[in-house]
Amino acid sequence: MALPHSTRLFYRFLGLHSFLIGLFPFFIPVFLWKHDYSLAQISSFIAITGVGFVLTLWIWDRMHKTLPLNTLIATSFLVESALLAMIFIEGSPGFLPLLALLNGAYNCFFWITQRALFFETLGETDTGRRFGNFQVVVVIIIKMGVLFGGLLLDKAGYWSVFLLSSFIGVLGMTSFFLLKEPMELPRTLREEAPLSLKMILEFKDSHHSRSIFLLDGPFLFLESYFWMISLFLLAHESFWKLGALVILLGAGFSALFYLIKNRIDHMPVQRIYIIAATGYSLSWFMRATVDENLPLGWLFAILLIITFCTSFFRLAFNKRFFDLAQHTSAHRYLFLKSYYSQFSIALGFSLAAIAFTLSQGHSETLLRFSYLAAGLFAPLFLLYRSRPG
Repeated sequence: MALPHSTRLFYRFLGLHSFLIGLFPFFIPVFLWKHDYSLAQISSFIAITGVGFVLTLWIWDRMHKTLPLNTLIATSFLVESALLAMIFIEGSPGFLPLLALLNGAYNCFFWITQRALFFETLGETDTGRRFGNFQVVVVIIIKMGVLFGGLLLDKAGYWSVFLLSSFIGVLGMTSFFLLKEPMELPRTLREEAPLSLKMILEFKDSHHSRSIFLLDGPFLFLESYFWMISLFLLAHESFWKLGALVILLGAGFSALFYLIKNRIDHMPVQRIYIIAATGYSLSWFMRATVDENLPLGWLFAILLIITFCTSFFRLAFNKRFFDLAQHTSAHRYLFLKSYYSQFSIALGFSLAAIAFTLSQGHSETLLRFSYLAAGLFAPLFLLYRSRPG
């Protein structure tokens, strides 16, 4: 059965950007690490990325009322190209904050557009399965990009990554501009008034959403930046070995994850969420034990368990998130999540940057301390209620 035209365009957008993310943005934390940026500086980078996301979301929420979706998608490719071009001024004054602002802008254009389009594909009773399918597609394509990106960075240098990414970006932008009919975001989204500062600050519900959104923000970058640095150290600071390790871990749990994501909509919702959140908390304590001196088989088993627990939690968490979005304020709920999560990223990693600067501790010790702290805070995700209470 052929997919609807709008769904095909969504997956084209998703596929192109997922591959581009794998080629280089995926490697940003380890690229900075490789160029001798400290954990405090990388934390500052993350904090400014959060600021860039919030500022861009404020603009995006007003742009999409008047501009066709084609233009927003084209802008996302342009911002990604600008992000990549910034790498050529590495070492110059202002490089890190400018790169971080562009990183936040690109994250916003990709993730907000993608979430808004994905939300429209959901049915009433299959959010878990659909998000699982979506997650599988994203992971597979990003991993393909990671494989190419890692090899190119190690064997051919950054110029090769920049040229390939630019070529794909131009092709993607052109393919959307040449569509016979302009693409539009869902009418329900276009008709909603932009969120005002007052509406954002006054948001509160009986599901503890605001607290959970604030909690979740820092965890996203602990997963994608700090943990990636730890894996990079295990891979002896090789980009292609990191890519191979990430792909190997993904392949190791994919079959089990595929079975779970097809059944999660029919499982006891609260029980599954409790199991997922508990496993997620334990995974952070396991991260703190990871060391290259562990026996290889034991080390790989730990990494597999961490990967599975993280993916399983994200599946259960996002099922709850999209279920609540469907039954509350729809797209507005998606935007509120981003505002609160990105604000907590900006605040949390600003404090982390200060703490790391003052501590003068060894980076690997600071990473382990961060994982232990995350393990202590992760049980708070259990406060996220599927029903008012």
